[in-house]
Amino acid sequence: MTDESGDDGEGDLLEEAVKRCKTARSPVYILGRESLFGYKYGRMRWQDPKYGLDHWLTIHRGPETPFAEALQYDGLHDRWDSHPSGFAPYEMARLAKESGGIYFLLPHEEQNLVGQAAAEQRKFAFLDMKEYIPDLSSRRRYAEVRQKSKFRLAVAEAVRLLDPRVDPQLQIQEIWYSTDPAAFRSAGQENFQRAIRAMGLLNQAIAVLQKVEPLRDAEESTRWRANFDLAYAQVLAYRVRLFQFLLAMDSHLTNFPEPKNKQNNTWNIGRVQEMLVPTERQIKLTKVDTDQLNSQLALARQKFEFVKKTHPNTPWSNRAQFELNQGFGMKFFEGFRDPRYDKITSEIKFPTL
Repeated sequence: MTDESGDDGEGDLLEEAVKRCKTARSPVYILGRESLFGYKYGRMRWQDPKYGLDHWLTIHRGPETPFAEALQYDGLHDRWDSHPSGFAPYEMARLAKESGGIYFLLPHEEQNLVGQAAAEQRKFAFLDMKEYIPDLSSRRRYAEVRQKSKFRLAVAEAVRLLDPRVDPQLQIQEIWYSTDPAAFRSAGQENFQRAIRAMGLLNQAIAVLQKVEPLRDAEESTRWRANFDLAYAQVLAYRVRLFQFLLAMDSHLTNFPEPKNKQNNTWNIGRVQEMLVPTERQIKLTKVDTDQLNSQLALARQKFEFVKKTHPNTPWSNRAQFELNQGFGMKFFEGFRDPRYDKITSEIKFPTL
């Protein structure tokens, strides 16, 4: 019984466990949680009993495939969502399947799982998901099959290019900017440069996917077509989101308003539906005008709607709707961060997950 996937599953220990279970003719039955959609990590909200402060603890809960087939990036940093995949974590699913056992999915939602799509009220029906079943072969075999497909390799390359856990410079600060002008300016300028670099990587990922777009309809796997469709929509949308981040940051660095509530001590940049319109100065600086921005946004929305129409009642369509609901505009909001986080975190004994 477990609420995680295997911590050591990416080495040879998984295949060793499979081999031993087969030799011993010992089926493995697991009662566990659903894997996160295309992503390895989830965050559990935990409140320390001494100070009553919330903390977010990282757990391993996916992905449902041998290697990630979905973007690990959300347009600003690594993912914090916990969208369900409809399937078990790969390591556990493979061990149960190969040994002749069963992985039983626990049915109810988790209140403390940060970013869980509980509000979706989703129940993936078997008939809707049967064409999206993940490959549970060994990682070596999976990689060999993927290597023979230019189409699948392109999706994997886009995932690799935009992985903040491999490339820390993709981690762009979203919350807890200081209200002190000097401190904000330092952090703001650093993250502005990170955003410009990330825009370049997004353009690379777009080019990689556009190159294999003619191969999309010939791909025999519905799952891999869905992976492509969603990733393509996301990279187009994230380019718009990052541009909005640059506009918001530039405006804040230039004008730097004071918080309306004197007790607030942070600026947080949030995702909104309303789009910022670049000023004449910003148009000259970025060489992107309003018409180009609207055109890019319309294309991204069109691609997300295509995902929803082509892959209904699946994690891919849920993710597409999630992206549309967030919006692609960016806006600064004032907020308060408990100063105790900076003083007593080292004293707290976090639970082992």
